[in-house]
Order: sequence, then structure tokens, then C-alpha cells
Amino acid sequence: MLNCSCSFEEPFGYTIVHYICTSISFPVYGLSIWILIFRTPSNFSDYRKYLVLHIFSGLLLEVYMGIIWKVTVVLPIPIMCSNSFTAEYAPIIFLFLPACLIYTGISIISLFVYRMEAVVIHASEGSIARRCVMYLRYMFFICVVFVCIFTILSYPDLKHQNEYKLKMEQRFGQFQPYMWCDNCFFFNFDSTIFKLFYVICAVTVVTGTTSATIAFGITIKCINSVRTRLSAKTKQMHRNFLISLLIAAAIHGGCILIPLLGFLWAISFVVSLSQCPYFPYILVLIIQEHGAVSTITMFLSNNLLRKALMRMLMIPESRSSNNLPSQNLQSTNIM
Repeated sequence: MLNCSCSFEEPFGYTIVHYICTSISFPVYGLSIWILIFRTPSNFSDYRKYLVLHIFSGLLLEVYMGIIWKVTVVLPIPIMCSNSFTAEYAPIIFLFLPACLIYTGISIISLFVYRMEAVVIHASEGSIARRCVMYLRYMFFICVVFVCIFTILSYPDLKHQNEYKLKMEQRFGQFQPYMWCDNCFFFNFDSTIFKLFYVICAVTVVTGTTSATIAFGITIKCINSVRTRLSAKTKQMHRNFLISLLIAAAIHGGCILIPLLGFLWAISFVVSLSQCPYFPYILVLIIQEHGAVSTITMFLSNNLLRKALMRMLMIPESRSSNNLPSQNLQSTNIM
């Protein structure tokens, strides 16, 4: 049981922003899932399942980061401290972070592969690149298994850090009393296990990103190919779906990978920005809330989903929107 010296106060402004963002993001997730399940065409069902699972990954990360773990990076000392009801078990709670990120990664890769397969079945032939996507996907899943194993093995290095904290105190200066509690810990780069965990995570990210990128390239190539047996309107619909997915994936990449890799690879860069007292809270908030931003962007950029949202909100559609290729969705089974 943590004593009172292990608690710390967060800036009042951040607390207000946190509650405002949460009050917006939860309805966004709920509304998005409801529209996908009940307001989209029946022949959209296969792709709809992938989208629902993907949106749920954002909700899961939101709950984990903002409620269960509620982590704060206490710069200029690069230590992570939990201030939630589970703070006593912070090293254990951290072990679920890779699982949340893996879930998000799998959902994104699955969406790109699904869009590739939806187009490839209308192409006259397959390709070596298509097989590469599948091999890289299998390699990604193998890496995921090792990530899970090394996540568990890294627990002792997160739990028992008295010596490492003494070393970090000599480097960064005197710690606040709460930093010596179990709710605060460093990434222990003196540990061989954690170094291997870090390398395997990097390989997993590269493998998954490469798989999704090649799938994206194949989809574009098939859509633009003269051999593809797709009408012009259907091609336009596929392009719209793919662009919407690409934007959503870019938001995930920018709002998860950049802050995480920036913290792991460039601590000196992060520390140099620590003169801004709200910087670490903004960093965490970006990771926490990016799922809602990605969901909103997906609905605004996807013609079919945007029209479903407008119909539900009883917003009149413009004449130009009536000519969008999503209107022809009922006549195709490629979803």
C-alpha cells in the first residue's frame, strides 16, 4: 500500500483538459461504433468488423492511459509515474501497454491487407509483392510473441529499481520523495533484457509498417491497372476508402510512434523541452486521445461513413455528394 508521500499533484489545467477530452472522445467512440454496426449497408459487414475492432483499440488505449495507468513523464527527469487507483501496481500495469499497442498495430495491418485483398480478387493475377505482405505479416506475429515474452521478463527490472534510481539521481539531480515509490519507474537500459525488449519492439514496428506499406502499394497498383476488372466508380470508391485508411494510420503513427520513440531514443531532446511545464502532459495526452482524432478523421474522409453520419444527424446532403461512388455500394460485393 502506497503512503501519502507517494502521491503527487497534476497541474489543474491539465486535469480540466483531460476531463474535457475524455467527455468528447467517449461519445465519439460510442457513436462511431453504433453507426458502423447499425447505419452502414449489409454488404459492408466484413470491412465493418475490422473498423469496429480498430476503433475499439483506440477506446482501449484511452481507458488504459487516462484511467487505469494515468501515467505522467516527470521531466526533466525521464521517469514515468502513475497517479491512478492502480498506482501501487504501476510496473504490472505497464505490462499491458505493449498489448494495447500490439492490438492497434494488428488492426491497422489487417485493414490494409483487407483493402488489398478486396482489390486483388478483381485483378487478373497475383504478385510476388502480395506474398511478401503475407510473409511479413507472419513475421510480425512471430515478433509479437517475442514482444509479449520479453514484456513479462522485463517486469523485475521495472519493479526493483533502487540501485538504478540512485544512478539516475546522480545524473539528473535530487528526486522528489514520491519518485522513490513503486508507482514511479525508469526504462532500465542497463538491463540486457530490456535492451532486447526494445530491439524486438523496433523490429516488430518495422515489420508491421513494411507489411502495411507494401499492401498499400499493391492496392494502388491494382486500382490503377488496366487489367483490373473494376468500373471507374468502383475504383474511385476504393481510392476513397484507401485514402481514409491511410490518413487514420498516419495519425496513429505520428501520435504513438513519434512520442514513444522520441522518449526512448532522444531523452536529451525531450529534456531540453522540459522547460515547458505542460510538455510531458501534452505528450501523454497526444498518445491517449489520438484514437478519437483518428476515428473522427476516418469518418470525415470516408464518403460512405460521412454520409451515414450525416443521415443519422439529419444533415442535408449536397447535390455533389449524391454522385459519390459510395452510392453504388449496394451493387458490389467487394466490401
